[in-house]
Amino acid sequence: MDFAVALLVDNGGRVAAIWLLLLACALVALAGLALPRGVRRPHQISSWLAESAGRRRAEATRRAAGATEVLRYANEITVAARGAALTAERRRDECQRAQADVDHAWQAYQRVDAALGRARRAAAFAAPGPADDAERSRALRRAAQAAYHRGDLSDTQLLDALTHRNGWDPRLHPVEQELVLARAAVKHRFAAYQRALDAEQDAWRASDIATAAVRSLRREVTLAAAQADAAQSALPQRERAAIRGGRLAATA
Repeated sequence: MDFAVALLVDNGGRVAAIWLLLLACALVALAGLALPRGVRRPHQISSWLAESAGRRRAEATRRAAGATEVLRYANEITVAARGAALTAERRRDECQRAQADVDHAWQAYQRVDAALGRARRAAAFAAPGPADDAERSRALRRAAQAAYHRGDLSDTQLLDALTHRNGWDPRLHPVEQELVLARAAVKHRFAAYQRALDAEQDAWRASDIATAAVRSLRREVTLAAAQADAAQSALPQRERAAIRGGRLAATA
């Protein structure tokens, strides 16, 4: 009985050894089949393994460089979006100031237009008086300078008044001089109002362009962030950590 058991154990060990040997041969055969055509000698196998390792390193380097480039672009487009948002905010502030300028210009125009109406009514009932050309000339100069300091006359209009050109006649009655002055003020203030309107329209156009740029850049930021996450997640952990460290350093 003991002899039979020993024989079975001995035969079992031999069978296991045979199976291990067959498995090893199969692995060697599979490895040989996996080798490229013509690679069979030991030095050829070593060269092939070295080349394969080099290709893998080059591929890993390429993937890391690609991921770094994607992350760099994501950072740049994020910074650009922040700058565009600041620009859009400034453009909105400019719109508010332009609106205030339009309101101010309109109020100034209404003031001088009302003054023109009073000057017309006064000129209709003005009574002729003794002519004193020197005094009338001084009165015209004082009135024109006062209107200029209020912003009711332009530089050119003031110069015309002081040099008695383009309808500025110092010999006119003071009431008629006031009418000429009121007409000049209305002309100047209405032109200023038109310029304010044009500036407001330009400000709104610039604001619309800046707002559209912000929306476009924000969409680009979302797309770039998704691409950066995908590129980074495809890398090994060590390369991911290295790229993340470089990204943090660049941000700092």
